[in-house]
Amino acid sequence: MKFKLDVMRSAVMAAVAVAVGVLASCGGGTQIESFAPKRVISFGDETSLIVSGGRKYTVNGVEFFTDTSVTPNVVIPVVPKNVKCAINPVWTQSLAASYGFAFKECSDVVVDQRLMRAEVGASAADLSQQVTLFMSDSDGTFGSNDLVTVMAGMNDVINLYLSQPDPTINSSALVDAARQAGTEVGAQVVRITDRGSKVIVSTIPDMGLSPFAAKEELANPGEGRAALLSLLSTELNTRLRLKLQDVRDGGRAVGLVLADELVLAMYRVPAAYGLTNVTQGACTVALPDCDQTTTQDSIPGQSYGGFWLWADDTHLGATAQSRLGSLAQSRARSNPF
Repeated sequence: MKFKLDVMRSAVMAAVAVAVGVLASCGGGTQIESFAPKRVISFGDETSLIVSGGRKYTVNGVEFFTDTSVTPNVVIPVVPKNVKCAINPVWTQSLAASYGFAFKECSDVVVDQRLMRAEVGASAADLSQQVTLFMSDSDGTFGSNDLVTVMAGMNDVINLYLSQPDPTINSSALVDAARQAGTEVGAQVVRITDRGSKVIVSTIPDMGLSPFAAKEELANPGEGRAALLSLLSTELNTRLRLKLQDVRDGGRAVGLVLADELVLAMYRVPAAYGLTNVTQGACTVALPDCDQTTTQDSIPGQSYGGFWLWADDTHLGATAQSRLGSLAQSRARSNPF
């Protein structure tokens, strides 16, 4: 029997009811004394990652100049192209920069004041390995002055979906696995806070809203492929939030950022966020090599990818990353660490 949309909707409603209660334990209140981290350490998947050369898994920024030889003047990329890490930052980069931190992965900065441990393709199980490896190396003492970011689970959802020829048949096993992945992500947050660090953790976007889901719907009409991806995302996020109840001291050491709610809002009301395309990926080349000269609207005077919610089929575009970074900054400063 094919997966039904109404099943997904009922499950989502139940998940929301649970998650609303959980949210009260993570991120409420205000800081009595401003928290000033000495380090920012990032764990998770490529949504948080910066690789050597300052490239990221979104639409990378490039250096521009104003061409005054035409009327009206236009702002266009310099030639030869100069990728600038500080332009179109990913969410973890924005959070770290708000505390004055930079890092070695950016080619246009020289001071390393944070540790990037996120990895391409990382799953919930990989997150556990990242934390274990960190604690075994020379940097590996989590301290009360560390601010740690965590975001993982997107790859679990996609990989679970792709693990069966028809994932809509007998999807209950996939749902159970997504729940386990969410619990594992939450367990790593608890593990980090048990060692004294503060954590900003993000839910994953609803992958049922992604261009990947849209393509799967088109290729398999009437089967509820996007609905299943939404359900897997929701169940993972809900179990993550439930696990955060195990954080000591009423969850004060954790600030929760809701990427799923942000992306849903941007998808439903794109004009409010300056977006014109929420169903396709902006990039014409594979990430992390995509930049503002290799997007579908790379025309002088245009947005260079800024009007698109997604960078490619599964990764957030620059505007969504920027918005997520702003949410993370706000949470870090308002959470009662």
